[in-house]
Amino acid sequence: MASLILFVLIEALVPCAWCSSGEIDATTVVSYVIDGDTFDTTMGERIRLADIDAPESGEPGYSSAKNFLYNAVYGKTVYLDIDDVNGVWQRDPYGRLVCMVCVNHNSTHYRDVNEALLEAHYVVISNYQNEFNPYAWTLYISKDSIPEYSSLALLLLVLMTILVAVAIYKRKSLRA
Repeated sequence: MASLILFVLIEALVPCAWCSSGEIDATTVVSYVIDGDTFDTTMGERIRLADIDAPESGEPGYSSAKNFLYNAVYGKTVYLDIDDVNGVWQRDPYGRLVCMVCVNHNSTHYRDVNEALLEAHYVVISNYQNEFNPYAWTLYISKDSIPEYSSLALLLLVLMTILVAVAIYKRKSLRA
């Protein structure tokens, strides 16, 4: 029984290939692109793309990075995996939500915008302290691999699974 509980925990907690948490915390539309790694949304939040660094205004590559991000997300629905701890969204020192960002690619896959900027050489990796791992990103992510519920919902699902497993174990122990 202990091995069953361990298996359930591993299956629930092992991340998918997209993000370390592998979830969609919020869905919104991009209303304004600030630069190559920051944009505003219709939900009233400023988003900072996780673990990448784009050139700042006045630096070489600034316009190219901003234009790439603009073409990738402006006016589109984006799917955000927000850096969160215990279900609480984390912000950077400027008050921006730090996120992995995806857009629809086709009916079966999302396109990872963070990775797209990186592969196009408009940004560099800046592996900040957060839940994400830029060295594990892939450009296209199967929609089946990302659950569309928050970290809190996932935590509750894991806890319920553990409770059911324990109840089954106790029931079998009493019969023996």
